[in-house]
Amino acid sequence: MTFTRNNFAFLLVLFVTTLTFSGCKKFQGDVTIPAYIHLDRMVVVPQAQNAPSPEAGFYNSNIDAVQLICYFEGDKSETNLGTFQLPCTVPILRQGTMKYLRAYPVVKQNGISSTRIYYFFYNYVELNNVTVAPDSVTNLGSYDSTEDLWTLQTTYKTRGQMSVLSEDYFEPTTFTSHFDSTVVWVSNDPAGACNGQGYGLIHIPDSLTTLNFYITDEFDIPNSTVYLEMNYQTDVELHVNMIGFEVSNNGAATSKGIMAIVPNTGKGWQKIYINLTRTWSQFNYNAPFTIYFQAVNPDGIEADIKIDNVKILSY
Repeated sequence: MTFTRNNFAFLLVLFVTTLTFSGCKKFQGDVTIPAYIHLDRMVVVPQAQNAPSPEAGFYNSNIDAVQLICYFEGDKSETNLGTFQLPCTVPILRQGTMKYLRAYPVVKQNGISSTRIYYFFYNYVELNNVTVAPDSVTNLGSYDSTEDLWTLQTTYKTRGQMSVLSEDYFEPTTFTSHFDSTVVWVSNDPAGACNGQGYGLIHIPDSLTTLNFYITDEFDIPNSTVYLEMNYQTDVELHVNMIGFEVSNNGAATSKGIMAIVPNTGKGWQKIYINLTRTWSQFNYNAPFTIYFQAVNPDGIEADIKIDNVKILSY
């Protein structure tokens, strides 16, 4: 391929444009050697008062990334440093003391990396008087010497700020199961559970190509933002569905697919945050609605699905 002057001019413009719209915001000033902010992980812990749940499984989390926003005294506005996958070491062209640095917990919505969101059921963490200096690293949070990790702790919003519509941890001493009888309550297998002592088990014989199981609650709520959280292990594709009532269908109950979870055999327990709001909006937020799952087993294999720490939250 032969490059002409026009080709070169186009590539030059493309290169300059790429530089302009990529990377993090540059601070004003004459600092040329960056300072660094470092964080390994962010976890969810119970708050001292008004905790949404006493169950340890409630606080199981998978905060995949963090959005950092800082403010230096004298600046006209905050600076959004950007969103960074954890663990991260973030360079900034600034020195001195930040009046505050806010860390917003970010998760993979529906398990998809390209749809990471600030998960608003979690509180952001504000750190005050954070000092940074050129060519040095400021670590955030507390240091865990056993794991050699710097960790920030966040909390859920309180029950006064959000609603816990349904929760199931399959523990032997608390809660009754909110699933139909297809889900076997394994109540004393701490080695196999994600948290605590138990989990829900769905066995699929090789004679079945599909198998449905349901959350038995019906949800009739005033708030329109709804998420399903759960930990899972599945040998087959698992579809998450909603049954609701459509005005356009004479108010009849209709099923709509929310998403499909791919098999994760051999990968252990994984956590997912599923947005139910978009599907519910297709029902014009009519209530009530219910959630059910469909295991898809086209190859007719003998398979298992395990679930734990299932909860539905509204905000």
